[in-house]
Amino acid sequence: MKRKSKLLIIFAIIVILASFSGCAKIKDFIAVKKGELIGGHYIINVYDNYANKTLTVDGKKITVGILENNDGDDSSSEGFDSSVLEITINGKQMIQVGNTVIFAEDGLDMIEDFDMPEEITIDNGGGFVPIDRFVNNIKNKIGKSKTIIISSQLGIPIGVYQGNSVYITVPKDLPKMTRLNIDGKSLYIHRANYVILDSNLL
Repeated sequence: MKRKSKLLIIFAIIVILASFSGCAKIKDFIAVKKGELIGGHYIINVYDNYANKTLTVDGKKITVGILENNDGDDSSSEGFDSSVLEITINGKQMIQVGNTVIFAEDGLDMIEDFDMPEEITIDNGGGFVPIDRFVNNIKNKIGKSKTIIISSQLGIPIGVYQGNSVYITVPKDLPKMTRLNIDGKSLYIHRANYVILDSNLL
């Protein structure tokens, strides 16, 4: 009972912080911690190398982690680094390896008929490169308007996501995974090709 009370208190603090947080990095941190506590409502779409959707899973309590490997019976074995995802969906288990998988939080919609220009020309802007990178880094933490173009592992287009406040990070504990916070919603991209552009480049 005490454990449940502590979780409720932590969750209440997270919700309060979220209501006062405008920084995309903070929103992402809160979303991750919330997901670790109770799981999030995600739509999981699995694609083959030709960008064909092969499976869709909808769950209200979804968490993603690494399937822990076994050292076996040999006491001297140190095991190996697993790249197999263990996905918990409403208490049930899903094991995934090799496919392109997109985890989109409920309410985050993919644009499937986006017209991507083949050439982008930039004639002006920019200055001293280290300063430009520093400014971009700050803007990324605050949240920038970005367009995310996702393709299969063979480079075949899957779809596009866009947001006015986007924060990007690569989780250290999830192999071949990129996490984005798009206008307060989480998007996980696993084993896919993608290009992320400032939307004003398009």
